[in-house]
Amino acid sequence: DYANYDAVQRDQRYLVDEVIRAVVDMKAAVRFFKHDAASANAYRIDPTKIFVGGFSAGAIAALEVGYTDAIGDNPTTAPAYTANGGLEGNTDLPAPDNLLPSYDATGIAGVFNIAGGVNSLGIVDANDPPLYSAQGTNDQTVPYDCGVIQATQLTICGSHQLQLQAAAVGLPNQLYAVAGGNHGSPAVDPDRTAILHEAAAFLQPLVCGAAPLPVKLTSFTGRVGSADCAATLAWQTASERNSYAYEVQASADGKTFARLGTVPSRNQPAGASYTYRAGALVGTRYFRLRMVDVDDTATYSPVVALAATCELEPLLLVPNPVHDYALVSGLPAGRCQLLLYNATGQRVVQLTAEGSARLLLGGLPAGVYLLKVMTADGTHSSTTRLVKE
Repeated sequence: DYANYDAVQRDQRYLVDEVIRAVVDMKAAVRFFKHDAASANAYRIDPTKIFVGGFSAGAIAALEVGYTDAIGDNPTTAPAYTANGGLEGNTDLPAPDNLLPSYDATGIAGVFNIAGGVNSLGIVDANDPPLYSAQGTNDQTVPYDCGVIQATQLTICGSHQLQLQAAAVGLPNQLYAVAGGNHGSPAVDPDRTAILHEAAAFLQPLVCGAAPLPVKLTSFTGRVGSADCAATLAWQTASERNSYAYEVQASADGKTFARLGTVPSRNQPAGASYTYRAGALVGTRYFRLRMVDVDDTATYSPVVALAATCELEPLLLVPNPVHDYALVSGLPAGRCQLLLYNATGQRVVQLTAEGSARLLLGGLPAGVYLLKVMTADGTHSSTTRLVKE
C-alpha cells in the first residue's frame, strides 16, 4: 500500500530503495511460480503467461518488474537495484532451495496497472509486455500525468503518460480513465466492475491466443480544428479480409460509448485509409472504432481522447423578440437537432438542421421559450432564450 511508502523517510533515496525492495520481492514470486511449474506443478501455472499487477504502490512495483530491463535503464533507481542484489534482487528461498540463478523473472506476459506509475517513461519500449491501466484523472496521490507523489520528493508519471508513451513506441495498451476520479475511484463500482470486464477483454487474447483478425489496424488518430472545434478521426489498416464496416463511437466519460456513424469498409487485402468528421467538440471527448466483420463479429480499436482547442460561436437568433419566424445561426458543425420548449417545459417545436435553421413560430402564443440545440452525436449542446411577441 502507498501508506507503507509514506512511512519511510521522505528523502527520495530511501523511498526509491523501498520501491525496489518491493520489486525484487515480486520478482522472487515470479521465480517461485516458474520453479513450481517445472517441478511439483502444484499451482498449475503456465510459466509463459505470468502477469504482474497491483493497485497504487503495488502497481508501481509491477510496472518496474514488467518494464525495467537493465539496471542502467533509469539512473534514479540504479543505486537501489545495486544495493538490493541487482536486477533480479536478492530475495530468495534459503539454501539449499534457493532459486537464483537458475530462474529469473523475465518474460512477463502483461502488466495490470491500477493507479500506479513509473519514475522514468523511458523504461517502456516496443519490446515490453502489453499494458492495461486504470486511474482517476484527478488522482491527488499518484499523479495521473507526471508530478511528485503525494508527501514525497519522488517524481512519478502516471497512467495517462504511460498510455502516451506506450502508444508512441507501438506497445499494445489500454487505459480506463475515471473522469474526475480520485486515487481510490478504480476500486469503487461501477468503475471497478467495468475495469475488470475491460481488462479481461484486453488480456484474453494474450492468455488464450486469437485467430487472425479480419482487420489489422495500424493507426487510429484524431485532430481538432482550430477554427471550428470540429473533430476529425483518421485510421489506417494494413490488411482487410471479410471486413464489413467501421462503426465510429463517442463517449463523454470514456466509459459509455454511443454510435456516431458507420463507414463502409473497402475490404482491401493491402489495407486502406479512412477519415471521419465527428462534429464540434466541447471539453474532452473519447472516440473508438467498432470494427465489424461480415459475420457481424466485432473488435474495438484503442480509445482516442480529443480536447476542444477553440471557443464555439454562441447561438444567434435574429430577430429576438420574434413575431413569425427567427433565423438561427452559430450551430455546431454537422447535423443538429433543435428543440423549443415553452415556459411549462413542453416541447413545442422539433427540427433537424445543418449550418443554420429557420424557426417558424407564427402559431405559438406569446411568451418566453427555451431553445436547445444538440449535435446528432450528443457531444455538444447549448441553449438560449427566445421571446415570442
